[in-house]
Amino acid sequence: MKDLIARQLYQPAVVLPLLLLTRLMVTLDFNLAQVMFVMVLRGSQHAYQFALRHTVARQRSSGAMKHLPCNNCC
Repeated sequence: MKDLIARQLYQPAVVLPLLLLTRLMVTLDFNLAQVMFVMVLRGSQHAYQFALRHTVARQRSSGAMKHLPCNNCC
């Protein structure tokens, strides 16, 4: 059982979020209210970006939009 736990703890999917959370908590002086606020804000930003990408991809596939300007041109 100890070997299983040791192998699972060294997975990047486990270690990286813990390191990011630790860095955020140190930055905010271990204030849990601020940490939760930042996490909720970042989560809402990711959800908004996901919804925006999904909507643009759907509009492109339906042919409703002929040209979608981007930041690099136009």
